[in-house]
Amino acid sequence: MKLAIIGNWGHHVHVLQETDKMNDLELVAIAPGFEGEDLSSMTNQYNKATVYDDHLKMLEQEKPDVVTISTRLDKITSLAIDASNAGCHSICEKPLALEHEALLLLWKTITKNRTQCIAMLPNRNHPVLAFAKQQIDAGRIGEVSLLNARKSYKFGHTRDEWLCKRSSYGGTIPWIGIHALDFINSVSDSPCTSLSAMHANLAHPQFPEIEDSCTLSIKFKNGTLATASVDYLRPLSADGHGDDWIRIVGTSGIIEASMDRGECTIIDSSGHSKITSFDDKSPYYPPLMRTFPKSGTGEITAETRRSFHLSHLGLSARDAADTEEKMIIKKAPWDKT
Repeated sequence: MKLAIIGNWGHHVHVLQETDKMNDLELVAIAPGFEGEDLSSMTNQYNKATVYDDHLKMLEQEKPDVVTISTRLDKITSLAIDASNAGCHSICEKPLALEHEALLLLWKTITKNRTQCIAMLPNRNHPVLAFAKQQIDAGRIGEVSLLNARKSYKFGHTRDEWLCKRSSYGGTIPWIGIHALDFINSVSDSPCTSLSAMHANLAHPQFPEIEDSCTLSIKFKNGTLATASVDYLRPLSADGHGDDWIRIVGTSGIIEASMDRGECTIIDSSGHSKITSFDDKSPYYPPLMRTFPKSGTGEITAETRRSFHLSHLGLSARDAADTEEKMIIKKAPWDKT
């Protein structure tokens, strides 16, 4: 299997750390996601890969099986379309698009070419979240009725210029809120039927196009309700960059899972317990990549469908916050149920 890289910004490092251990995969080439993108850290680390200044030329000459696309968010969709048209599967920074029309165009492209396109959303593989899901599936807290998710980040000291503009950033809900939506989807995959959201810039007036405070309210087809808070207000003095957490309320118990603290607390009929020891984290991307059928063949995988679903929900929640209107979520082409 041949892997190529497009871009040098975002979460691609996690993909490369896992795939570096695959003995049946070779990293063959690197190209920028946009003109002038700095690839030096990547080319220094992976000095055996051929470096191109044009991703189209790279795709044509190297014919990779899979490409990571992790660069400016406003470039992701067009690059993924180029990869698919070259018969290449892609693992992309999220969201997969910044507008609904672009997301639909990408979907039409990959389904026509029979290629996979997944977002870098490995949260469900986190040992704490995976353990919580196991307890839910075992019936430990009854039927899930209410979910509360949290995603909090430090804002940092500096930002690239494109990250400060809505047109190229896309909004905090699609960029960060998609993680909270992923937490929720990881433990309850009932289809979303409606959602509302609010967002604001309350602490960073020097960056007026970046929302630093967001809330989401969601209803699912099976009646489950969910909320999520998303913010850029984590103090710089805090341990760790992020704070990932989900509370799962069932008809006969409650689970609180903190991925950053590495603990899961459960209150059920047997009392109160705290779990801090979990199975070792298994790799997320290599098993997925090995399920990719030969390009041009096979069905679109569940993980590709989930990536489009979550990207769609993120964009819809941003739109709900922009318009201050509740969004009714209808079945989309990538939704099987």
